[in-house]
Amino acid sequence: MPVDVLLIGAHPDDVEWSAGGIAILLQKEGVSFAILDLTAGEMGNRGTRADRVQEAERAAQFLGGVARENLSLPDGGLVDTPENRMLIASVIRRYRPQIVLAPYWEDRHPDHAAAGQMVRNCRVFCTLKKSASPDAPHKPQAWLYFPLHHSYMPPSFVVDVSEVYEQKLELLRVHKSQFGKTAEEFGVIPQGLGEYLFALESRDRFFGSLIGKRHGEALIADGPLALTTVMKVLKL
Repeated sequence: MPVDVLLIGAHPDDVEWSAGGIAILLQKEGVSFAILDLTAGEMGNRGTRADRVQEAERAAQFLGGVARENLSLPDGGLVDTPENRMLIASVIRRYRPQIVLAPYWEDRHPDHAAAGQMVRNCRVFCTLKKSASPDAPHKPQAWLYFPLHHSYMPPSFVVDVSEVYEQKLELLRVHKSQFGKTAEEFGVIPQGLGEYLFALESRDRFFGSLIGKRHGEALIADGPLALTTVMKVLKL
């Protein structure tokens, strides 16, 4: 089934961490979307593979998107290869999104960086007419990237997620194996940030401050985006 937006993450909580508010807004606005996880996050220190698969399924139910898929690539072993580019392109050709969101390709976690590179480099495979993909070529209108652990690149856009931020925190708590600890258990005394996910809220407050809002999620374009009229800026 075609969707308007495809959100891609290296691990089952990556989309929620950096674009969870955006996904909630898409659902509220009736914009169709799907999520693609590249790995099951099985190498993480917290939670088993089964835990993470179940949490991803519950998060998908929370968000109410069209679908959530997992390519089951090796956690800790993502590599930008032609074969992996083709796998991602095949999903894009099947869902035919107008917008693709993926991790920013500079990140301290090699899987996040590789995921961003794989998505950037899969574009040609999305449009190849001689591809082995059973689906017709497809060219999304926009490719945008969300920072995970790299917050110093100036964003191209910041989405105001203030009104849905409490829901975003609820969504992250669905991934209990990853975000079950309180700030005190991490050895941090929260200062007005609440007990959970203090690092996340600090980052999202920073991005929000860039646009004069309480909370924001950043998106980065790796090239100019076309506008047929300046008035379309008002709809971004």
